[in-house]
Amino acid sequence: MKELTLIVVFSLILAPAAHAHKVTIFAWAEGNTVYTESKFSGGKMVKEGRVQVFDSGGTLLLEGRTNDNGEFSFKAPKIADLNIVLIAGMGHQNSWKLSAAELGGDAPTPAASDQPQSEPASLEATHAKALSAAAPGLTAQEIEAIVSRQLEQKIQPLTRMVAASQDKGPTVSDIIGGIGYIIGLVGLGAYVRYRKDSRQS
Repeated sequence: MKELTLIVVFSLILAPAAHAHKVTIFAWAEGNTVYTESKFSGGKMVKEGRVQVFDSGGTLLLEGRTNDNGEFSFKAPKIADLNIVLIAGMGHQNSWKLSAAELGGDAPTPAASDQPQSEPASLEATHAKALSAAAPGLTAQEIEAIVSRQLEQKIQPLTRMVAASQDKGPTVSDIIGGIGYIIGLVGLGAYVRYRKDSRQS
């Protein structure tokens, strides 16, 4: 009886780790549409996972469910910093922050001044001005916006690769937790059987 009690107690301590499987959500914007991709560690996609979108103040803007491919997309309700939360059940949860700039938000423009600039212009702005001279129909700001969008499109695949590289397989604690969970079930079954046999005797 004492041995069974120890097995049950030990397994109950380790069992929660069996459910601590890592889950990830990755989000990126194309125009005003936000795309998300969610999966468990090991690459299994999250099906019917709950996705909630909050603004920086914690206000819920919208929510939805992932499809069979772990994907969920939506139109950005406003140009603002977004916190996209994935709830996959059984305590599995993670989030991804998307900045207003990634949604096409304009950075604040400094006031015009007659004083010379103390800092050199950014490479992007310099390139935009050069293109503006070659394309007189567009302003430097319009060219800079086009360049920014093109850069974002090129960077997004790299960001996805980084996110995928962080998706590791089961850790030692996950494996130990799984073993503990199995031992717990076996111990519980043995305990129930012991109680049943003791009542019959």
